[in-house]
Amino acid sequence: MHTEITFVDGKAADFDETADVKMTPHGVEVLQREGDEQVRVLFPWARIDRVTQRGINVAAIYTY
Repeated sequence: MHTEITFVDGKAADFDETADVKMTPHGVEVLQREGDEQVRVLFPWARIDRVTQRGINVAAIYTY
């Protein structure tokens, strides 16, 4: 599922289907793996304006 996070300052971050995106009580957590390396980032809810997710069978927009 493709995920786009739009921040309150107007900037956006895009993540493709290879990223593992979870919505937690603290914010949106993104885990991206490439080979033996992995990067985990937490975007806090206070910085997020909108999260848009699109996939083959679903599309959802979450606003905060």
